[in-house]
Amino acid sequence: MQKDSPIRETSPHRVSEFLPRMAARGAAFTHALNRSAARLVLVFIVLAIPGRLVADAPVILGHGEGAFQVGPLLAHDNFENLDHWVIQIQQRTGFPEASVKARDHSLDCLVPGRGCTIWFKQSFPTRVAITYDVLCPTPVPGIKGIQPRDINNFWMANDPSSPDESLFDSSRYTGAFASYDKIHGYYASTGGGGANANLTTRMRRYPREVDGGPVEHLALRYRDGKPGYLITPDKVMSVQLVAYDDIVQYIVDEKLVYQISRGDRVQVEGRDRSGQQLVSDTIYDLDRFPVYREGYFGFRMVGTHHVYTNFQVHALEPVPSPPPQRSSTNRRSPPPQSSE
Repeated sequence: MQKDSPIRETSPHRVSEFLPRMAARGAAFTHALNRSAARLVLVFIVLAIPGRLVADAPVILGHGEGAFQVGPLLAHDNFENLDHWVIQIQQRTGFPEASVKARDHSLDCLVPGRGCTIWFKQSFPTRVAITYDVLCPTPVPGIKGIQPRDINNFWMANDPSSPDESLFDSSRYTGAFASYDKIHGYYASTGGGGANANLTTRMRRYPREVDGGPVEHLALRYRDGKPGYLITPDKVMSVQLVAYDDIVQYIVDEKLVYQISRGDRVQVEGRDRSGQQLVSDTIYDLDRFPVYREGYFGFRMVGTHHVYTNFQVHALEPVPSPPPQRSSTNRRSPPPQSSE
């Protein structure tokens, strides 16, 4: 079972100012207009929210192709404040103080040596795509307990004992990773791996435990350690999480990392009575692993510094079926023409 592990000490910390990705595009647009008014310039810049540049729309990949299309925007946050979020930070001594702030239209999270989950207060039904951008800076000079690591997520999440708002109960969900093993929902992570972080990339279907004991759960992990599927420090990365009935997807930088759909062969992880990890293959069966129909989204991190921007939730809608073609056998023959 993946746990939040002690974090190695790095050197002193200085993080350069984070600028929105789209600023360069706006500058290029202005420059092009100044060079030649006669030149036709086509620029797609959306300034839907004052002070915030809106991220690109969700991408449709894999099982989503031909199944759904992007619908209306359901929710967004430009992080002017933290009114829409519930913050759960693990209590731990021996590390500098944690900080979670809304600053410059970003969510700036510094959590040395401890776990943190930040829940969006609005729940969503299935058929959604959740997107955001995140920067994971290298600490220069460093802070004890900070590494570029663990861009993690919960979505369609609920507390099985009380689906309404029990996820927000910090006495049950403390910020320590293991306290979330009992929730229902989906989980995806990039850059985990214990003390030596940024080694693993995974997607799971929770719960991992029931009544205090481990249970078998979907656990995709075949991207572990593979180049191109880990965190690139000091680079803005885009994350997309999809829940569309039985289709669940984890997409990073417009690249499909993991997906499941009914009938797919998937990996299942569990533990025996001695605690030894067991991994087996099975078919994604909705009787055994029912679809989660509604739940909450949460940022999840441990021992790192993340700067989040451009949080959005879009509806996903079925692709319309093409109109049925009339069969040639059903067409009436034209009446015979009379001869003159």
